Amino acid sequence: MKKSSFVLNVLMAALIVVGSAGLGHAGDLVTSGFVDITLPLTNEVADGTCGSPATPGGTTTNCTELQFGATMEVDFEKKQGPVTVRVDLDFPVTAGVGTGNNLLGAIITEQMRFDLAIPGGEGLNLNLTTGVFNSPIGFEAQDAPDLLQTTNGQLFALVPSNLAGLRLSGGNDMVSGSLIFVNDWNNTLPQVTAGFGEENSVGITLAVNPMPIVGLSFGYLSSAGLPTEDLINVIVSGTVMPSADLDLLYAVEFVSDEINDGLGITLNATHGKHGATIRYDMVETTGSAAEPTTLTVALLCQAADNLGVVVEWKSSDPDTAASATDALGLEFVATF
Repeated sequence: MKKSSFVLNVLMAALIVVGSAGLGHAGDLVTSGFVDITLPLTNEVADGTCGSPATPGGTTTNCTELQFGATMEVDFEKKQGPVTVRVDLDFPVTAGVGTGNNLLGAIITEQMRFDLAIPGGEGLNLNLTTGVFNSPIGFEAQDAPDLLQTTNGQLFALVPSNLAGLRLSGGNDMVSGSLIFVNDWNNTLPQVTAGFGEENSVGITLAVNPMPIVGLSFGYLSSAGLPTEDLINVIVSGTVMPSADLDLLYAVEFVSDEINDGLGITLNATHGKHGATIRYDMVETTGSAAEPTTLTVALLCQAADNLGVVVEWKSSDPDTAASATDALGLEFVATF
């Protein structure tokens, strides 16, 4: 990163963060966000990926373990009449060996959208969303405060994180859905032939929640980015409350496209300020004999109203001649 770019990014970050403190009190502008600090304690997948062998035949080292990482997100939302404008900005910090681990990376625009409450559609909560927005397809969240663990499973990479275009949504507590017309979400895959940039994706979502203990969510999204044209996502989920202070959440997610079939199972128990998550997922790819799996176990603690602590252990089995790799990490998520 050039020094001038680094200085510019630092100044932009400072102006946005400091300015937001004052702007958050102006009119209806709401400012929020979070700081996510991660510390990999062990990470076998990064063994031998850093450094140079000191002697012929020597091994490289692991430069991931015990190296702090940080990400900040600042969100702005302003409602004026039937229109709500929202901008989410991510500020990743890239760790650099010998640089103090304090290099601010490029600012990422996660969301930049407006929502229009359609007149006459109040009974159905009809909204038209335009811009860049979080995808409504998929079970796992992408922001740290919304996650039930630290890292996402394999299925998260099979569905879009963000979409750019239009979404018409509506519904009530029992039934909701949306129509989607966006830029082709799948045209950046390594196996895609260039030339699909002018295409669009269309899709639908439908969620039926007759009761808290069981709900069904369906999502479909097309793509011109061969060979993974059509994406189908099905989620069965619900919450059981054996007692007033114990919540048991379960989710079974299926993802299928032209070449991948994935299954993800999530179990989460929350008791007061503490919780635990177990997630298992596997992906089967056409033409490959391997069916890689991951098992994630996370312990969560709400140390304060705006501070969460997560300890996560993950085991990834590539289902090949290579051995499974384990990782253990610590995370702090502070919201504001």
